[in-house]
This record gives sequence, structure tokens and C-alpha cells, in this order.
Amino acid sequence: MKMIFRISLLLFAAAAMLSCNKVSEPYYVVKAVYGDTTKRAVLLEDYTGHKCFNCAPAATVAATIRESYEGQVFVISVHAGNFATPNPADPNLTADFRCAAGNDWFGSPDFKISGNPMGMVNRKPYNGSISFGTTEWNPAVQKAVVMDKQAIMTVHNTFNNQNRMLNTRVDVKFLKAWSGEVSLTVCVIEDSIYGGQLNVIPPDSIPIIKKFRFMHVLRGSLNGSWGEKIAENPPADALITRSYSLDMSGNTWDPAHCSAIAFISDANTKEVLHVAGSEEFRP
Repeated sequence: MKMIFRISLLLFAAAAMLSCNKVSEPYYVVKAVYGDTTKRAVLLEDYTGHKCFNCAPAATVAATIRESYEGQVFVISVHAGNFATPNPADPNLTADFRCAAGNDWFGSPDFKISGNPMGMVNRKPYNGSISFGTTEWNPAVQKAVVMDKQAIMTVHNTFNNQNRMLNTRVDVKFLKAWSGEVSLTVCVIEDSIYGGQLNVIPPDSIPIIKKFRFMHVLRGSLNGSWGEKIAENPPADALITRSYSLDMSGNTWDPAHCSAIAFISDANTKEVLHVAGSEEFRP
């Protein structure tokens, strides 16, 4: 997964200083927009499906938001629901991008996802709804990106090309105390998967884009759909490290286009407190 910026990216701090008492994050300047690392990183979930006519333009909305806040907004495209099921009768729609975590999130009564496309921003209600349509994604993100940062995180991968074994380490340091249980969820996403996508927006081929580029596709979770509880009432400066492994030998994912996204959340309310991503898998 290549991070291609229209304007240069300046890296002022190491992305993964994984000592026992220090976790730091990078500062970015992209398209003259500063990713303010004193503010909370944001998770935008795009619930989508290749048989959804309005999901192609929704993916464009998500990509535009991500570009505007590069380094501060992370996107996961969750293929789930009836519009994500394969259609064996159409050779352009036989792919199946669903996974257990995505199915569980889509079906969760807490999230109230009624169809595709729908989205959530840090799994926090906006205008009274925890999931909502594309017109509200940007204003919800604008509200979320100015919140003070609760923690900092780094994600570091090692990948063995021979046995296709992934090892991921996540370091979390709390900047402020949090009242309640905190969960950590670590996911694999894949970029640049080409396939058929139904579509209503010209000038693309209508009613289907035969070579649609699927981005940020959720492939699965390394530690379960709802993650692992890592802390209860963590104080400021609490440092937590977790490591996970995934055997990728039984799938066709391209490690050159895969990366990890990790996020911490309140185990009760599900609100995402911080999120961090990794580079693509490298040996």
C-alpha cells in the first residue's frame, strides 16, 4: 500500500520508537494541511458492498477526507451486508471481501447500521446517530479531529515472505487518565484490489465499474472482532505493549498492499479513543 502524497510529506519524528518508556508519533505536512499530533486520530469506517450502486461515490468521499487529514484520519472499508455478498451469476461480482470482524460490526445492535453505504466516525454519535450517511462524514470528522489526544500509539510489523507469517507489535501510551475499561483492536487492511463495483456516477461505466480499485479493505482482525481488553482505568503515562501473529499462508492477500490498523476504544461505549496505522508488510 503506497502512501502517495500530492505535496511532500515531512517526517519530523520517528514513527516507531519502541523503547520501554517512550512512544512517539510522526508529524505530517500534506497539501499544506497540518496533521496536528496534539489532537486525536480519527477512524472513519465505510460500510460498503460491491453490489451497492452508491458505494463507489461513498469510497471517493472517504478517500477525499483521508487525504485532507493525512496522518490523522484512517479509513477502514468494511464489506458487509446483503450488498457485499458474491453474485455467482455475474463474473464481475464473484469476489467476497467479507470477514468475521466486518460481519460482527455490521450486525452489532450498538452500531445500528441499516445498509450501505453507511459510516461511523470514531464510533461516536453525531447528530444523535452513531452510524450515518456520506453527507455527514466530513462534518463528523471535522468535529472529531479537534478533540484532545487521549493516547499515542505505534504499530510495527515484521513479515516473513517464506512462510507468510505476520507479527505485529502495538505500543500504547496514555496521555490522560481514562475512566473505564479500554480495548485494543488490531486489523489487517488491503489496498489496490481490482474487481467489479456497481455504480451510478458518470463518467465511469454504468451500471458497473469492471475494474474498480478497492482501497482500505478490511481483511480481518488479529485479536478478535472486539479486540482485547488491555486496561481498566488507565492513568496518565500508562504504557501497554501487545504482540500478535497471523498466518497468511492460507489466503491470497498481497502483503505489498497490506497494512495494519490498530485502535483503542472504550470497552463499554465502543468509542474509539485513538488509532494508528503501519506501513505495508515488509520482510
